[in-house]
Amino acid sequence: MSAERYAAMARKHWTKWLPERTAELKAAGDWESTLRTRGKWAAERVLELMQQGFQQHEAEEVALSEFILLKPEPKANLEPWERKELAQLEREYRKTHRE
Repeated sequence: MSAERYAAMARKHWTKWLPERTAELKAAGDWESTLRTRGKWAAERVLELMQQGFQQHEAEEVALSEFILLKPEPKANLEPWERKELAQLEREYRKTHRE
């Protein structure tokens, strides 16, 4: 897979699962360059691993987890009402467990 395809994969994944990081990168004007860089790093890592004897799908699994398909942020992909409800439940929980 090409660096451009990995960058597109990162764009989709990060927008959904890393909304805070996405917003920070966009605000700083680094969104597109970060995606291109991550795509390039992933493609290079895949080639490196394949030269070491990994099959392409194995190399991609490693590279994608390192550079593209990062762990979701807490509360990622929640609707606004879900975030509000979760915040209320967390406040109630903290209040009842302080006493």
